[in-house]
Amino acid sequence: MRKTSVFWTRFMHKRAAVFGAVLVIILILLSLAAPVIAPYASDKQNLSQKLQPPSISHWLGTDEYGRDVLSRMLYGGRISLSVGFVAVGISLFIGVLLGALAGYFGGWVDQVIMRTVDIVLCIPTLFLILMLIVFLGPSLFNIMVIIGLTSWTELSRLVRAEFLTLKQRDYVSAARAVGASNKRIIFIHILPNALAPIFISATFGVAGAILLESGLSFLGLGVQPPMASWGNILTAGKDYITQAWWLTMAPGLAIFITVLGYNLLGDGLRDVMDPRLSGSDNHA
Repeated sequence: MRKTSVFWTRFMHKRAAVFGAVLVIILILLSLAAPVIAPYASDKQNLSQKLQPPSISHWLGTDEYGRDVLSRMLYGGRISLSVGFVAVGISLFIGVLLGALAGYFGGWVDQVIMRTVDIVLCIPTLFLILMLIVFLGPSLFNIMVIIGLTSWTELSRLVRAEFLTLKQRDYVSAARAVGASNKRIIFIHILPNALAPIFISATFGVAGAILLESGLSFLGLGVQPPMASWGNILTAGKDYITQAWWLTMAPGLAIFITVLGYNLLGDGLRDVMDPRLSGSDNHA
């Protein structure tokens, strides 16, 4: 309880982190509430209203099919954030599991896992993602899985380093002495004490996954129309950038604010949860 209180006290003193957390919470709430607060259906077309500038009826204007941009942005936020969360969830599962096994058992287990990591890191991430999309096809499910399967390597290294340190602690030796199984030691005794870098990595990972999905959708390899995502809204807007500036401004600003929020939150969590920075915090 005391640790929780200290964490929140230190976190609340990080104004940039609090600002980032507020941005993230607002974006998540807006996306979850899209079916309630969106003024129109995201796919409702009205060709007589196409490329209308922002107005009282359409706060962010309309696109080339007369669809309300605000409604598509709200529903697109659900897709983009879902990609971020699911992809990071897959990445966490693989990275934490492999990093924990490598750090705890060492020996040939560590060698096999780390050499696999080295091989994956030798392949340019974007090239690997594009190759997998070509084989599997662009879809929401495939994008989430592919991003998750290609973004676990750095996390596995972080977790491995934590386990290499923590497995030498006295409480781990005591657990072994009373006959605790390796599974119990890994998941009950060591992993909870290695959560700080995992949480920090996950926060940055969500921002990276959203940015990557937006880039893939912009290239036409991500979420496919008529399903709305910030990336494909931006893609559609580039063809009308001189006559309908709002089509690129809205998704571009949403992506910028989202990535900024997660990065500020991640920086704050790193400062608060990393004990090596505690001395600098006392003078902040």
